[in-house]
Amino acid sequence: MVISNPEDDLVPWVEKYRPKTLEEVASQTYTIESLKKFVERGTLPHMIFTGPAGTGKTSAAMSLINDLMEGEILTQDVILERNASDECRMQNLPEIKNFVYHTGVNQTKYKFVVLDEADNLSKDVQSAFRRVIEMAPANVKFIFMCNYVENIIGPILSRCAIFRFYPLPKKDFEKQLLKISKNEGIKISDEMIEAIFYISQGDMRKAINLLQIVHAYADSEKSAQGEAPEIDVDTVYQISGHLASNDLKQIFQGVQNLELENTINQVRDIHGISSRALFRQIMGKIIKNREDYPHPKLPKLLEAIAEYDYRLTLEADPRIQIDGFFSHLISVIQEGYNN
Repeated sequence: MVISNPEDDLVPWVEKYRPKTLEEVASQTYTIESLKKFVERGTLPHMIFTGPAGTGKTSAAMSLINDLMEGEILTQDVILERNASDECRMQNLPEIKNFVYHTGVNQTKYKFVVLDEADNLSKDVQSAFRRVIEMAPANVKFIFMCNYVENIIGPILSRCAIFRFYPLPKKDFEKQLLKISKNEGIKISDEMIEAIFYISQGDMRKAINLLQIVHAYADSEKSAQGEAPEIDVDTVYQISGHLASNDLKQIFQGVQNLELENTINQVRDIHGISSRALFRQIMGKIIKNREDYPHPKLPKLLEAIAEYDYRLTLEADPRIQIDGFFSHLISVIQEGYNN
């Protein structure tokens, strides 16, 4: 039986299971081994951590700092964290400069400026940071975190060591989920792990959040029914805004049968579905059945999916885009019957 601290229930699992040291960071072997060497030598360059969301950039940065500071409390004299996309505009530079150049009463071994989403900084602000980095004392280290390193200007890139983070491979992903499930007393099947891996696409933060939601749903059903229900894979898909397997099968069959009106009505009858998740699931079915779509039909279908997904990123109306999406797919498939 798992005995937990009641206060732990108030902590989001992504924080509860966030690594505290580099040894605890999952995957990212080459990057983590390199960072461990920096800790051993006691030397550190300015750094850029780049990669998709949920791959451990923030966890690695904080674990590195914890290891370097050897368990010291990270006070405001030691670390300055800012989200660059929201807070770090030109008017915030004086605050950062004050932190960088101010020695304080107690001189610390290191001081860290951690800037998340640094790729959202304007070129002007990045250029200003270039000068701050050049003039910073030797014990002050910058850690820039970003999704797209291409958006960082050359002068900053040349002054930083770049570490790339990748989506977790399934083996490490499964290991983390099993560890959390065991600690929380959750029964999790291989099919559920497969579903969470597909939904999260290697984003560990997204996966842990989904697992916590599924666990909360099971607890609520237990309260209502007096016993914990069996959480199946379809429940995981539906909670995350994806189509259940049977719904996906029927909708895709409607597309193949060129039944536009019926397909659209089926989708409208399903509540809480994510438009982008729907597009990705349909794309998966098309790729799986690619033998049915000889060239140039398959490229046209994939281009259509990409186009409608892009429109959603521009905040186009999801309902209109879903209708247009299925209309476009069916028209492409129908071309083969008309020729």
